[in-house]
Amino acid sequence: MNLTSIEVHRQINASPAEVYAVWLDPQCAGGPWYGPQSETMQSKVILAPAVDGLFYHRVTNTAYGQTFVHYGRFTALEPGARVEHTWVCEATRGRESIVTTTFVARDGGTLVTVSQTGIPDDEAGRGQDAGWKWLLGALVDTMAARTR
Repeated sequence: MNLTSIEVHRQINASPAEVYAVWLDPQCAGGPWYGPQSETMQSKVILAPAVDGLFYHRVTNTAYGQTFVHYGRFTALEPGARVEHTWVCEATRGRESIVTTTFVARDGGTLVTVSQTGIPDDEAGRGQDAGWKWLLGALVDTMAARTR
């Protein structure tokens, strides 16, 4: 199987420490472990943000009968600077990919970069790009709401 990598960037109007904290908070939209709850969206999150800590995140859209499961293990945590973890989901075909998220002070805010390596070079694998872009958009909205 051929593998590929993706990388997405977004400037956030908040400090690296603030963005890092939201990224790891499953109660905040804009982080990969946010667990929405509504009539049509149900989620379960188990999160142990420590090196070698595990995470499990299941989101079910009952309106469409779809369930998405992501799980992995934290490999590096540098407060305000970097989060690295494995990432396994349907799109990775059960393979452990590596996701590295960096938070760099820039222009009075934070440049957030998400890179994912070791994903299948197919439509589903490359589709991880759209998911990370969507998530970073939610992060922008969350941080903007906090500064109002």
